[in-house]
Amino acid sequence: MLTLRPAPGRVEDLIAHYRAAGILEASGALSSQILVPDDEPDTVVVAALWADSAGYTAWQNSPERLEFSRGLAPLFGSAASPHTREFQVAHGYVPVT
Repeated sequence: MLTLRPAPGRVEDLIAHYRAAGILEASGALSSQILVPDDEPDTVVVAALWADSAGYTAWQNSPERLEFSRGLAPLFGSAASPHTREFQVAHGYVPVT
């Protein structure tokens, strides 16, 4: 889970940049979503599911991710700092279609 707090009024710009740059698609995650909490309108949470920690580490260290980060930088104020939390799946369900 990556929590981002762009400059006030820049949430839609951040989401548009993620879409246009194809950041979620390029990450290599099994699935990923951009979430906007109802109670924190100037916050964006990026949730991603990775096959293993090695895949996530590879994405964190990739030159492509660094380039994406540079493209996002103008959307943040000077005090912005992303917050990352990692979780282990304790139980899950994926419906078969």
